[in-house]
Amino acid sequence: MERARRFQISPRLIREAFRQSRKTKVVGVDGQTIHDYKRNPAKWMREQREQLCSGKYRPSPVRRVFIPKRKGGLRAIGIPTVKDFIVQTMLKNELYPRLEGLFHPNSYGHRQKQQAREEAIRTAGQRCLRYDWAVVLDIRSFGDSVDHRLLMNMLRQHIRNPWVLLYTQRTIKSPEKTKSGALIRKKKGLAQGNKLNFLLGNFYLRGIFDNWMQKNRPHIPFERYTDDILCHCKTESEAKTLLKQIRRRLKAHGLVVHPDKTKIVYCKDGTRKGGYPNVSFEYLGSSFRSRRVTSASGKTTTRFAPV
Repeated sequence: MERARRFQISPRLIREAFRQSRKTKVVGVDGQTIHDYKRNPAKWMREQREQLCSGKYRPSPVRRVFIPKRKGGLRAIGIPTVKDFIVQTMLKNELYPRLEGLFHPNSYGHRQKQQAREEAIRTAGQRCLRYDWAVVLDIRSFGDSVDHRLLMNMLRQHIRNPWVLLYTQRTIKSPEKTKSGALIRKKKGLAQGNKLNFLLGNFYLRGIFDNWMQKNRPHIPFERYTDDILCHCKTESEAKTLLKQIRRRLKAHGLVVHPDKTKIVYCKDGTRKGGYPNVSFEYLGSSFRSRRVTSASGKTTTRFAPV
């Protein structure tokens, strides 16, 4: 039998997480909405704090639903209960300030803001003008491939707060409940739909990809938005070697690059006129390819740029 624990958790943390969650529309397996909690928030927060401080809090299973993908097909996501959504907000509030400064400058996804996405696209466009070759990487089924044990080991290197570690571990291990009522338990994966998991997935790739690049290929710039990655190389040979090494690195951690979305691209334009099969790519919803532009002097040329 697991021994009861006592944690010192300030009521302020729960109040702030509740305030940030007041507009959430999630409806989990218990059918409750944020409006149910708004009827008597003081009572709910008192009960929740007692659960958290005693070590007895365990997240409910997430409700498994399917949403359409942008380019066809369906994507499974896990909808938490309102109570668990608020705890996820608490955990994110505790983790983010301690992890944010660890991210590589070329990592953008953890910010989860449109400005970060736009900055990644803009930086990629500028670098495509300076580097002739781009390695476009996408990790297949990344969300289902995150190793829970490795992720928690990474977190323990930087996080010392015991209740944050305990409830983060319980949160990522929450099973998924299907429409038929069956429970799906996984040793790997981060359910999409969990606001905490977006931060954790980016932190996971920081350890596997960003740190490796910084140590082994510091001269190669890259942009990473979660598992959408773009690396810039000066030569085709350098690009091929890099892709081979990245494949090996990811495979060692149970990750596989997407066979269709991953490729080496020549940034062909008015000054780079080589003949190669791949001369365009999609990144974060923008199309990178040769485009006709007019300079300030009125001269027309083509340059490799995103739209």
